[in-house]
Parts: sequence; structure tokens; C-alpha cells
Amino acid sequence: MTISIFFQSVLDGLLLSLSGFGLLGRSRGKPDRLLPLLFAGICLLSRLGLGEQETEMAYAVLPVDHIVAFLFLFLGVLLLNSLWFQKSEGHTLFGTLAVFALYLLLREFSLLFLALCGLTEPAWYVYVGRTLSLFLLLVLWSTGVLRWLREKLADGDPVICMVCSNTALLLLLLLLLFRFDLSAMLLRLPVPVGAVGLLVVCDGIVMLLRQHRIQARQKTAMLEQYLPLVEELIEQVRARQHDFNNQMMAVAAAVSAAQDLQDAQEAVTSLLQNVRLDGADKELLKCDSKVISGLLFGKMKQAELKQVCVEVTVAGAFLRHALSEADWVEVIAILLDNAIEAAGPGDVVYARAAEETDGFRFSVLNPHGALSNVEFIQMFRRGWSTKGEDGHGYGLYNVRRIAERHGGRIITGNEQLNGIPYITIGVLVP
Repeated sequence: MTISIFFQSVLDGLLLSLSGFGLLGRSRGKPDRLLPLLFAGICLLSRLGLGEQETEMAYAVLPVDHIVAFLFLFLGVLLLNSLWFQKSEGHTLFGTLAVFALYLLLREFSLLFLALCGLTEPAWYVYVGRTLSLFLLLVLWSTGVLRWLREKLADGDPVICMVCSNTALLLLLLLLLFRFDLSAMLLRLPVPVGAVGLLVVCDGIVMLLRQHRIQARQKTAMLEQYLPLVEELIEQVRARQHDFNNQMMAVAAAVSAAQDLQDAQEAVTSLLQNVRLDGADKELLKCDSKVISGLLFGKMKQAELKQVCVEVTVAGAFLRHALSEADWVEVIAILLDNAIEAAGPGDVVYARAAEETDGFRFSVLNPHGALSNVEFIQMFRRGWSTKGEDGHGYGLYNVRRIAERHGGRIITGNEQLNGIPYITIGVLVP
């Protein structure tokens, strides 16, 4: 019996420690392998020192069977986290709440799944339930969900902190309702199933509302940033239209004053040689997003300061495809910034947007020697940078993540334009 309790405590400590590493990050200067043993020791002490029941089913969810023992377990985990991860007090507190929320959610979901499968032997809940929880944690880790949560907790995101706290509290209240007895919980299975389901739905609604607010703020920020550039573009076109009208009046007067057809042709040719709408302006006005037009116009002006010419071609609609306006802004800004930075005085950078049979393609071409497939792949890895400085190397990695998240893909290639070698980097999205 003691060996069985020890083995269960090791599994509990492993799940708690992996949750901590996933949500709080790696320790600073401390051996990572020691933390699971310390958590296992706290779980074992909570169960043997404070436990009152003898049945293993009473400890299938947590290594405690009453609220006082849980408080001891929580404070022990909180103390270890504060010593191990060396974070701020607020981050450690909400990070520990997130650890217990994740722990309880995985453990209760696993046990409810086994119950819905009709399994009745205690061994399934005591051993297989713990193993299944560890497997689900590794699945979450591989998908990047834990990394996303860790970043939000590190930033002190109030919505994420609230969701983690509410989740931990509600799941703990569910255990208190059944007095930490899994057998009683299984006898009234619809209650825990409904509670967990309602919790998931409520958390999902909160997250969707949060995402909606973030998108609204992004939209407002983009409008404030790029609409002035669109207004500048419009004023530029209006000025050229004014010049065009004046030139047309001069043409009419010249034709009227001409003595013969040859004189009229020469006068018209002389007056109209500078009358045209700039090609770049025409392409920007064809864009279906004012924000993207403003962004492109701003990047063209930015390139002019470096004596680099950016030629834009738009043959399609950005907003009819999978990427949102905010995603397009991030992708276009990263690709053009990289191309302009790599270009030298007198170089020409091409930005092309076009409809294709399998989606919408946006690509940027800049002068560069030919690259191999391995070198192109390396460019999109996290942390890759030609600068060799911390904080760089995430631009193209983010472009790849955005494209793949929406079912798109990265486009790369080598081209020759006017005898000059170019590289192409872009995205193709459905």
C-alpha cells in the first residue's frame, strides 16, 4: 500500500511540476530534475500526514481529502514556485493558481472520460487517470497552448489571470461539494460533467470577448496610424488632378491658337509629357483596404529616405481571404521592412499582390544573391537573424505562424530581373 501511495504521489508531483514549467517557465540556475521530487514530497506529506481516509478513490483527483490539507498543498506549491522560478509576487500567485487550474482540469477531465467509458475498477481512476492527465498535458505543450498562456501570465493579462483563478476555484468547489470523494462524484455523474462543460463554455465566451476587444483596439490603432497616410495619398492625387486640369486647359488653348495640325501636335506633345497619374498611386488606390494602402504608402516613403524604390502591384482583394486586416498589416510590414533594410541605395524592391487559383499571394522581391532551400528554411526559424542581437529573429517566424494558422503557406524563390538576382519571400493564403 505504501509503494502504491508513493507511486501515485510521484505522478501527482510530476503533473504539478510539468504544469509549473509550462506556465511559469524554466527555473533560474536550479536543477529542473529536482522540482518533481520536491512536489512529489509535498503530495506524499499532504496525503500521509493530513489525510483522513484510507480508500485510494478519495485521492484520485488530489492528494488531499479535505480543505485544510488542500491549503497546505497549495501553500507548499506556492512557496516552491516562488523560490524556484524567481518571479514577481503577483506572477507567482496567479501562475500557481493557473497551475492548479490546469492540474484540476486535466485530472477531472481524464476521470470523467474514464467514467463515461463505463470503467468501474479503481485502478483505472488511480493509475490510468493520472497517466492520461500527463499525456494530455504533453499534448497541450506540443500545440503551443502552454507557451501562449505563459506569455500572457508574464504580461499580467487580467483576463487570463481571472480565467485561471475562476477555473481553479470552481473545480475546487466541485470537489468540496462531493467532499473530495470520487466515488460520490461518479454516482452523480451528470453534475460534474455539466459543471466542467459549463466552465469550458464560460471560459470560451470570456476568451472570445477578450479577442474581440483586442481586435477592436488593433483596428482603432491601425486606423489612427495609417489613415493619415491615406489622406496624404489622396491629397497627393488631388494635387496632380489639379495640375492635370490646368494642363488640359493649356492644351485646349494651344490647339485653338495653332496655325496648322503640325503646330497643334507639337504643342500638345510638349504640354502632355508630364501629365500622368503616378503608377504607384494608381496601384494603391486599387487596394480594397485603406489601412493597407496607408501602410504601403508609408513604406514607400520610408524607402525613399534610403534611396530605395518600392514598386507596388495590386491585382486582387486582401480582405476577401483568410487573413484579417491586422494580420495582413503585420505580414506586409515585416516583409517590406526586411526587404528595405537589405536593399541599398538605387535598388528597386517589388511588392506584388495577386489572385491565384489556390488563394491570394503577397510577395516581396529584393536584390540578393541566390539562396538554397536550406537557407530559406533557416530564415523562418525562431530566433534567426543576421544581426546577431537578442530580440531579433522573430519577424519571418511570425509571418510563417500567421500563414500556417490560417491554412496558408510560405513562398520563397530565386529570380532574375533585368539581369539582377532577386529573392522572393511571401505568403499564399486561401
